[in-house]
Amino acid sequence: MVGVLIRMKLAVLRRSMSGQRAASMLAGGSIGLLLAAGTLLVGFSHFGSPDTEVAVLSLLLMVWTLGWLFGPMLTGGDAVLRLEYFTLLPIKPRKLAAGMVGAGFVGITPVVALVAFAVLVVYGAHLGLVAALVAIPALLLQLWFVVVLSKAGMQALGRLVRSRFGWELSSLVVGFVLGLQNTGWMDIGLAIRTFSGGWADGGGVILRILPSSWAVLAVEAAGKGDWGIVALTLGGLAVLGALLFFVFAALLSRQLVRGLSDGGATQTGGDSPASKRILPGGPFGGVLGKELRLWVRDLRRARFLSMALWAGLFSGLFPLLDGNTVMLPFAGVITALFAGALSANVYGLDAGALWLTLVTPSAERADVRARQAAWLLVVAVPVLVLTALLTLVSGQGWAWVWVLAVLPAMLGAAAGLVPLVSLVGVAPFQDRPGGNPMDGFTDESGDQVRLKIFGMLFGQILLAAPAAGVVLIGFRTGSTTLEWLGVVAGIVLGAAYAWLFGRLAYRRLETAGPEILDLMRKGVRAEVKIAGEETGDEPEAEKKDDLSGGQNALVALFVLIGILLVIPQGLVSLALSLFGAPLPGWFLVDHVPAGLRVLTALGSIVLGLCSFGVVVLMHRVAKRKAAEEASESEVETEREHVEVG
Repeated sequence: MVGVLIRMKLAVLRRSMSGQRAASMLAGGSIGLLLAAGTLLVGFSHFGSPDTEVAVLSLLLMVWTLGWLFGPMLTGGDAVLRLEYFTLLPIKPRKLAAGMVGAGFVGITPVVALVAFAVLVVYGAHLGLVAALVAIPALLLQLWFVVVLSKAGMQALGRLVRSRFGWELSSLVVGFVLGLQNTGWMDIGLAIRTFSGGWADGGGVILRILPSSWAVLAVEAAGKGDWGIVALTLGGLAVLGALLFFVFAALLSRQLVRGLSDGGATQTGGDSPASKRILPGGPFGGVLGKELRLWVRDLRRARFLSMALWAGLFSGLFPLLDGNTVMLPFAGVITALFAGALSANVYGLDAGALWLTLVTPSAERADVRARQAAWLLVVAVPVLVLTALLTLVSGQGWAWVWVLAVLPAMLGAAAGLVPLVSLVGVAPFQDRPGGNPMDGFTDESGDQVRLKIFGMLFGQILLAAPAAGVVLIGFRTGSTTLEWLGVVAGIVLGAAYAWLFGRLAYRRLETAGPEILDLMRKGVRAEVKIAGEETGDEPEAEKKDDLSGGQNALVALFVLIGILLVIPQGLVSLALSLFGAPLPGWFLVDHVPAGLRVLTALGSIVLGLCSFGVVVLMHRVAKRKAAEEASESEVETEREHVEVG
């Protein structure tokens, strides 16, 4: 079974390495390898004492272990081998678990982990030949431990997230990761002080107890010749991995029997008379009431909003670790930003239920406008409360004009873009009975949803930029009146964005509703097959390969470079330069004269946009080439038919 599933996974990976899937996999693999290489380099560093070295390595392995445990919440688990593929096959759960764990050692992430865990061999080489040899089985056992931990943890979370508490827990973890990505760089000074090892005497003792540190302790004990500790730690890793395997097999067995049924635990509740009095009548009121209930009762929608709230909160709190309160007033802005981005597939969550709107005469406009109003109600209220509370607590009075200008523009832009973007590049969210509910976006629809999320993030920022620009001009010229005109501009722009993009959304629903419904019901993959059947040609996977493997690697590289140049080196550097704030050394603008800092930041933004332009150009050239080849193939086929005739 292990060999069969490994070959199956390799075959699926080989045939799916094209388009957005290949670009995302290569980008993720590149970032992972960079982080793993950084971990490996730490092993070559010299610390003040042996205890400090053990503490730092234990901390690194703990971070990697937590990444394996909670990382699937961001990626949706194994996108290749899903449990529903095997629910109807006569396979014993323990045998299937062995196959899925074995297949878990195949892919990009295990290679990244091997590179990172090779720091054990480097550390062992410092202690001697015997310790280096012991580091090899320690490395393999550490990999075994994290793979089985990831499988068991994902399966447990898959059962847990069917409850409200489980969704909230997974949302908190995802929000923590997003917040760390947003403002974690502001704690680099704290991280440097952490790796200096001053905390090793106290914190190192706690880290030694954790299973993630046992491989480091085994190598350390081998260097000292303490073979009892070596046997205890390595044996403990092996036994703990075996226990986790049996837990995974037991959870697998229960899910194979029960599927996705929640046992009737979902509470629907009734409509209170008060809600019926408050909501308006007519089609608008009906859709508004339905949407408000869905945002509260549908765990998938509620999870997206919860993720956005935690992301904004952690983005404001992370800088506090280093005593910086500057981001607290903007936690609400970040929450609104991610709430809009994560809601970019709101129509896709309804899937085939869209037919209810299409069969109702002239219901498209009311449907879109009611969805916009419902989204604003469930997002704007907590965002405004969070913004007001954290701004008051932080004592950053200067931030009021900024958040009051940016927030209305961003909320209005998101309220308009959410229905429009969800109807462009349709990505239906299909329920899979018998599967893990965490496997939401791991197919072709998932690739489109991720693209929508990134597009929404950049789109909201660009649309809110004019209001922030007015405030910035007032700040630079010392005009308080102009600064508050930025608030008026933000309100006007937000209302205009919501009206304009909402109009485009319901016009698209009116003109392309049947085609969108067809995709909602059949899925993205079905669209490709149907198209092939209509033309009489078999849908070949090769026709989707617009870019080769090397070109996809270049696309991933250019996208990564563009993100780094536009956001941290561009927008963040520009903001800090305009405010005259001190710049850390990892910003490029810190290494140029003060008079050239703004131009350098603007140049970085331009270069980043050029990097994105190269990606677009590569895709266009590849599509044009594929179209030309298809045209030549059709001409050749017609010529053969004529000759045969």
